[in-house]
Amino acid sequence: MAARCDRSRIAVSVKGIMEVHRNQGQRPVTLWTELSRAGDEFRAAGVDAPRLTAEVLLAHVLGWDRARVIAHLHDPLAAAARKRFRALVGRRAAGEPLQYLTGQQEFYGLLFRVTPAVLIPRPETEILVERALALARPRGAPMRFADVGTGSGCIAIAVARELPCATGCATDISAGALAVARENALRLSVRGRVAFVRGDLLACFPARPVFDLILSNPPYVAGTDLAGLPGLVRDHEPHTALLGGESGLEMYRRLILQAAARLATPGHLLLEVGAGQARAVASLIRQAGLVLEEIVEDLQGIPRCLIARSGPKL
Repeated sequence: MAARCDRSRIAVSVKGIMEVHRNQGQRPVTLWTELSRAGDEFRAAGVDAPRLTAEVLLAHVLGWDRARVIAHLHDPLAAAARKRFRALVGRRAAGEPLQYLTGQQEFYGLLFRVTPAVLIPRPETEILVERALALARPRGAPMRFADVGTGSGCIAIAVARELPCATGCATDISAGALAVARENALRLSVRGRVAFVRGDLLACFPARPVFDLILSNPPYVAGTDLAGLPGLVRDHEPHTALLGGESGLEMYRRLILQAAARLATPGHLLLEVGAGQARAVASLIRQAGLVLEEIVEDLQGIPRCLIARSGPKL
């Protein structure tokens, strides 16, 4: 009996030693290994900038910036972090937007929280902010502005940050979007100067001169064009923030009339428009009794922002 027990203990000891040697012979899974694997998966799925996307996701998982990830490529990656990273890689490869996976997007030099309740801020929308600041700064006086269809709050918050003497109202029909916008306003220290109001365009404000500036990036995708949008947009971003009726102009028709009644004199309305919509929206502006001052093109040469003012022609 004793001999059998000794042999059993010897067998267990040998098995343990062999397991240690096997583990010692395995190379640890490094950041480089996982980034390379993710990059290959993204390339196969047709994801733009596959390596960059992988680095951004891994930085998000680790709570680092990309520079730190790149500086530690040969460090081992913990199993828990690897599991979370692989789950996010799978979601991105399946078509989910990177910004919704990381929960953030930069706009006008500021980092905004984003969720599927809001549109992902685009660089071309920064034109609205730039033009609003150009109009407001020479006045050098306190002013009121409105951001209609605020979504993440990126337009209103960027304007408030750049104009310390300004106060604003930001409207949206979506309670989920307003929750995100309020969170961004708190994080970016403008909560006390921007009021967030749930409502349909400007109907929640009295029909009399109230605002010096009204800005909006309203829903402008035509219903017939929805199927042709990239899957990243069509399948993941909120349709209430995308679709502007069958023609794509329905929101402009209502908003421009409402804005004309609520603009101070002098006051300005700044609208983002979709490709091919500038002429039709310009006509709506004139019909409402506003003066079209400028049509601004984006970096691709597409007419993207229309600027109109109240009052008689100068």
